Amino acid sequence: KMPREHTKEKMKGWLVNDRLTCVPGTRTFWHDLLEWLPGLEDKTDGHTPFGTLPFKINNDAHAMGSPDYIIRNATFFPKLDIPTKTISFLQDRQEDITRQLDVCNSSDVVVFNSPYTKSLYEEYITVPTETIVIGTDFEKFKPSCEIHKAVLPNSIVFVGAFNNYPKGFDIFLEVAQNLPLDFNFCLIMKDNFTNLQLPKSLQNRTVVFNQIKQELMCTIFNSCTIMICTSREETLHLAGVEAGACNLPIIAANVGVYYNREDGPWGSVASSVDDFVSKLQIKRSGSPREYWLKEGYDRDSCRERWRRIIK
Repeated sequence: KMPREHTKEKMKGWLVNDRLTCVPGTRTFWHDLLEWLPGLEDKTDGHTPFGTLPFKINNDAHAMGSPDYIIRNATFFPKLDIPTKTISFLQDRQEDITRQLDVCNSSDVVVFNSPYTKSLYEEYITVPTETIVIGTDFEKFKPSCEIHKAVLPNSIVFVGAFNNYPKGFDIFLEVAQNLPLDFNFCLIMKDNFTNLQLPKSLQNRTVVFNQIKQELMCTIFNSCTIMICTSREETLHLAGVEAGACNLPIIAANVGVYYNREDGPWGSVASSVDDFVSKLQIKRSGSPREYWLKEGYDRDSCRERWRRIIK
């Protein structure tokens, strides 16, 4: 039998999750893995519910033989009964982590999606781990002169939903009401939130977008001055890196990719409403885009790190 490194192009892998995306027509990290790793096969069959997924995958292995490796979601379904190299991708925080730990500690490698997720789980994980942030498309998200006419001057952009957990919308509202009147706001919402649900003092200073496509996000980011992330919980916050790729700094809570990150061209971590209010008003220098590229948050860096794991 030839050593693995000589046959890596022919290595057969299975990508095991319930589906590749919840939103038809959109690409996700799972699509990227299928594109980047030769021989990796999509085992979602479009959509296989988590309840039946382990049974189906175990049956396939029994009928067709095991693959050389499996990349699986670390959450939502139990460990598989297949004796092959398993890489578990952990990106979702759960209150009861018993099953996640059973899955992870029976894997060969656990890949965390951010330093923050790692900080929540690393003390319980007994196998080797890696932290590989989902890569941002720096070709799609980039500085541009194109701006959205609806966005008001000197706008702070918030991406999220009308909830206090996890998005901290109550914190955002308090910060917004404590900022000088020359600040305006741009909300990119995943729900059907409208301007009329805002306090009266903010309604004329705020533009709301709902459930928009990525291409429009890039234009909106390039129309704003800074981003805010008030989330109480984020395992990653990809939107902040996408905004950074458009050269937008961010003031963020100590979560996701910002966890314990030192102030820099990317922005700052804020620990309270007053902290947000003061840091949003600081004039910043340097390029957030160059910062995130140097940190390896682009798709090419992500691809190369995944390929190294498979080798």
